[in-house]
Amino acid sequence: MLDLNINQNHRITIVTAFFNIGRGNIPKNQGYPGYLTRTTKTYFKYFSNLAKLNNEMVIFTSPDLKERILKLRKVKPTKIITIHLQDKFKHILAKIKRIQNLDEFKKRISFEQIKNIEYWSNSYVLVNNLKTFFVNRAIQEYKQNNMNESQFAWIDFGYVRDMKTLNHLSSWSYGFEKDNIHLFSINDISEINSIDDVYSAIFNNKPYIIGGCIVGNQKSWEKFGKIVFDCQRMFIRNNIIDDDQGIYLMSYFKNKDFIRINHLGKDNWFGLFHKFSIAEKASFFRRLMDKLSW
Repeated sequence: MLDLNINQNHRITIVTAFFNIGRGNIPKNQGYPGYLTRTTKTYFKYFSNLAKLNNEMVIFTSPDLKERILKLRKVKPTKIITIHLQDKFKHILAKIKRIQNLDEFKKRISFEQIKNIEYWSNSYVLVNNLKTFFVNRAIQEYKQNNMNESQFAWIDFGYVRDMKTLNHLSSWSYGFEKDNIHLFSINDISEINSIDDVYSAIFNNKPYIIGGCIVGNQKSWEKFGKIVFDCQRMFIRNNIIDDDQGIYLMSYFKNKDFIRINHLGKDNWFGLFHKFSIAEKASFFRRLMDKLSW
């Protein structure tokens, strides 16, 4: 019989981050895709849904937003780590901007995609490339407190657009396979058979692996952090910059035995809490048992 009880290995600590990088100021009449313009108010509206989960959370943000986040989390277990992003990472921001301004880089981007944010905003690229850094920093905090049994999941601050996206969960848990990093896809990953396929996806902005959710235990996050860092350095050496999707796709291409791809469904960006939840699995088996009892 399938054991649907939540054990220690199914507990998930959520890590996320929010920094105001100016998306609310992107002009709507200069050819930029409409979905790029997103205010801080919008992000906090989305996060108010994720904040309802009783899971422990570690949240990275700027000092001015700390209390606003804590107000949404109320008494739920939450650790806030504040960072002055522009100061701490100013040299990396300069490297990203240098590459984004190169003609050789711009010429590789599909004309239809050139105004997408990952090709011109160094702050956006930086924050998306820091996800493994944030999670591994959070894990270090837990090690210091001897609270190192649960899995850790990166979930984007704005991932949960409404309670339907959250599947109306009060707590999230799932028995992901140990010692692997779990990434989530929305297109057929079998189409990626060469490094040229990876670059084609990057410069045509075709998403295979989404960056909004990643799950693994402490050991796998440490290994994944090193893999991502190696890919980031390789991209920079070759005058290429991309957000998390391109980095993760290259990481997967080079480490297929370690990185597990969980398919959410074609273009199903927000299916995580429906497809990968112990509560959802329990509900499915109860419905199945009800049918079999007839």
